[in-house]
Amino acid sequence: MSTTNPFYLIVIGAAAWLVYAAHRRPGPQLRSFRIFIWFGAIAMAARTALVLLNPVLHIAITTSSVVVALLEGARIAVLLCVFGTFNSVSDPYDLLRLSPRRLYEPVLAAGLALSLAPRTIATVAEVREAQRVRGANAARWRALPALVVPVLETGMEEAVALAESMDARGHGRGRRTSYRVSSWDLGSGTMVIASLLVLGTIAWSAATGRGDLSVAMSPLQWPGVSPVLVTASAAIAIPAFLPGREEGR
Repeated sequence: MSTTNPFYLIVIGAAAWLVYAAHRRPGPQLRSFRIFIWFGAIAMAARTALVLLNPVLHIAITTSSVVVALLEGARIAVLLCVFGTFNSVSDPYDLLRLSPRRLYEPVLAAGLALSLAPRTIATVAEVREAQRVRGANAARWRALPALVVPVLETGMEEAVALAESMDARGHGRGRRTSYRVSSWDLGSGTMVIASLLVLGTIAWSAATGRGDLSVAMSPLQWPGVSPVLVTASAAIAIPAFLPGREEGR
């Protein structure tokens, strides 16, 4: 979110894709990555369309305004790509199991958010398959209400079941199930150190105004590229070259 420089955004997006390609999980989580990519493309198109509709509001369109809209849309698209990667390679239940006691509530919320997209995709697939068995054409727009209503109903039922399960386990009353603590290996340490270095480098560039994190628009100028920031952005792909938790055992 700290940059609109297309060179850095391209590197970050490519790094996220490498991690996804190396550690993606089969099932609904695999398809959720494509959904986030589509949403990113829609965000870029929508952000640019808002500028192109400015004549309706009697506001002049300039090259700078269109470029700004494209880059802001690209920033959102890359952010969705990163979240889609994290959604596709991580297990919400492992995330909850590894969380410290004091961070249990926010990590639980994060785990629920991570499981939302895969569960929704799986539910949509099940409803569409049921419609095909009944002879309904799920591809038509008229069949959309018949698809949305069961999906929402299933989501509400799963939310109620989850709430009942949390209440039965004493969530929010100071109790928590004990799990076996996972080992801290070399790959974990490498990922943490690399992440801290990336975060520190980008924060330092943002604080000092170096590296052309933001593209100059008045007048519109070709953005500069910092080798240090390119390297830091590429370092996000380090997990792609490390063995996964199951592979490393």
